Amino acid sequence: MNKIVKENLFKNIVILIVLAVLYLQIQNFLMSNLSNDKASASSIIVVASIIAVTACFGNFAFTYEKINPKKGFHRFLAHTTTGLLMLLIGISLIFTSVLTTIIMGNFIISDITFLLLYIASVFYDFWDLFRLDL
Repeated sequence: MNKIVKENLFKNIVILIVLAVLYLQIQNFLMSNLSNDKASASSIIVVASIIAVTACFGNFAFTYEKINPKKGFHRFLAHTTTGLLMLLIGISLIFTSVLTTIIMGNFIISDITFLLLYIASVFYDFWDLFRLDL
């Protein structure tokens, strides 16, 4: 496996671990502070959605084809950029998932949808990487 692919795999595993840790913290915070305030929860979903859309746009606009994969600093910048954007997408989806539960209760279809969106972002990250002529 190529070095940049290993780095990308490592980046995505680290992001998943960070998101798993953040999920419980975000869920506990939002449930304890907004469980009785559905109007505020709805407003926060709008903000989380704006962040998610912006991060998705940046993530999908980025391409590994524009970097020199032989240069370590280029790879570092690429992984940092995509990693931060994917982290923001994940955090926004966590917020949206928890807030949706507060507003309308548990609905597994919405959680599956959020999970599929994140998985698609990860797949896109690898697909974009594999377009490089390694």
